[in-house]
Order: sequence, then C-alpha cells, then structure tokens
Amino acid sequence: MTTPCINQTATSKRSTLSSELPLSTPYMVQIFPIYACNFKCNYCLHSVEMETRRFVADRKVMDFDLYKKCIDDLKQFPNQLKMLRFAATGEPLLHPKLPEMIAYAKKQEVANSIDVVSNGALLTAELSDRLISAGLDWLRISIQGVSSEKYREICKTEVDIDHLVSQISYFYENKINTKLYIKIIDIDLSEAEKEQFFKLFEPISDRIAIEHLVPATEHIDYSKVSPKEMESTQNGNHVLNAEVCPQPFYMMQINPDGNVVPCCAMETAFISGSCEKNSLVDIWNGKPLRDFRKMQLEKRKSENVICSECKTYKFNMFEEDFLDAAADDLLARLYRDEQ
Repeated sequence: MTTPCINQTATSKRSTLSSELPLSTPYMVQIFPIYACNFKCNYCLHSVEMETRRFVADRKVMDFDLYKKCIDDLKQFPNQLKMLRFAATGEPLLHPKLPEMIAYAKKQEVANSIDVVSNGALLTAELSDRLISAGLDWLRISIQGVSSEKYREICKTEVDIDHLVSQISYFYENKINTKLYIKIIDIDLSEAEKEQFFKLFEPISDRIAIEHLVPATEHIDYSKVSPKEMESTQNGNHVLNAEVCPQPFYMMQINPDGNVVPCCAMETAFISGSCEKNSLVDIWNGKPLRDFRKMQLEKRKSENVICSECKTYKFNMFEEDFLDAAADDLLARLYRDEQ
C-alpha cells in the first residue's frame, strides 16, 4: 500500500544535528552528474538564460573515471553514508552512464541508500531495467502536472502524460528492491488536479506526496510562478527563521567538474576543494570547509554573495537541523583551539 510522505523525508527519521556534530562522515553526498535538463521549469534555474546565471560548474558532464575516484574516496570515511543521491541542477537520467555509476557505488557499499531524483520523462523500459539491475534503492520522481497542457505551461516541454504514466508503471511493476517515491509541487493545483494526481500515481508508487514550492534562486520572481504565499517548507513544516544553514555540517555535493561544494544551492556558493586533487575525507575535514561552517555559525552569511541571498535552506529544513540556538555552543566546542 502506498504511504503518503508528510513532514518527513521519504526514507528515514532524522536525528538532532547539533548533538551529533562534528560528523566524522557526512550523512549525505550528492552527486551532480550532469549540468543539463530536458525541462525548463518556471521555478528552476534552467528557465533562466545561461548568461544570466552565476557560476555553477566548468564541465557539463561528470567523467566516469572521476566519479569512480570519488566513490573510492568515500570508502575512506569511517562510516557508510546514510545516502548517496544523484541530483542537483540537472536531470540525472541524461547522464549516459548513470546505471553504471549506481552499480559501482552499490558494489563499493559506500551508502545505506542510493537515490536518484528525476523528472522521470526519460524513462524507458530498457533504462528502467538497467537502473533496477544496478541496485538503485530509491527513485524519486518529480511530476510537474497531471496533463500535457500543465507540462507545457510549467516546463515549456511537450510531455505525453499517458506515456509518462506508462513508463513509470513499467518501472513500478518490474522493480525488485527499489522504492518509488512520486511527488508533485503544489503550483496552483486545483482540487480536481490533486485528485487526479493521486488517481494516476498512487497505484504505482511506494510513497507519494504533494510538496510545496521552494524559492530556489534569486533570478526568479516566485510571486509570478504561483500567487500562493510560501508559508511552509517543501515537506509542509513551519518555516524556521534560521540564520545558520545546516547543510555544510552534514553534506557535500560533488559537481560535474569535480569541485566539491557544501550545499544544494543551484549556483556555486563556495568551492571547498577538488576531488581530482584532494581526497573527500581531507576536503570534509579541511580548513576551507571548517572556515565556511564557522562563518555560518557566526551568522556572517552576508560575506558570501550566494549565501546572502539564499532562502532555499530555510524551505528545505527540518526542525532537527536547526542550529541557531546551538550556534554559540558549537563555536566553543568545535573551534575551541581557535578561540
């Protein structure tokens, strides 16, 4: 039976982050395999002209040998990751070696869960078979509408909704251990559209949710995307007025060019190292990332042009990740040698 996903991640419970710091192993590493997308969703950076965007990555496609080096580096951490996630500012299914990437990470046993976040439009029976055989744990599909007209409006792309449902059905019917999480963003969804969403996708999903719009980039006027006030997080929680971004304390993202960044921001806020030149363990424990975390705890985000404008972390945050109240204690505990 499909389980609605309400105010919680699709896979597990969260611990209180402040009590776990410092982490010897990041909870999550996000692989950004390709800086390209087959959609131009009106709430995403891909709807913004390339020349208007700030720096994201020097390369569009992650080299497979570079990827294998990153996975080998992850084995040097003392613990498994909770999650290795293929996502970021692009569509992972566009990477021609995505199934091989998943299979390699699975073989190396670097993560408790290997997840892919996708719009699902590129799924075919052959690709579904390869992803399932590779050992994918979770496929998270972001649905953009329940009609071809809605896809045209939001994504500026022609999508045959019946074909999309058929391809997702094939994945669901043929998966072995993989779980399928299907979600849609509540952008002017009528009650009839919500009902249709559940009618179409609840029978072919393990978890399903209507999520909320997140202000992902300062380049977009979100009042024009949706007239609704953004009053809750992506998962329906109350938005916390947090000054400290928790992401650098529990995750890293590896961009297609091998640069390691400390968060899920659509544009690059800070490069903490290059996995072509450094080990991921050294980057995680290194001075550049330590200094960036200290800047967050000292509430000096205004010193970074991306961080100063970013609201995304607030709309993706869970209460367990809130660090503001513990910031002074964490500064004293984590940086006592620098006082």
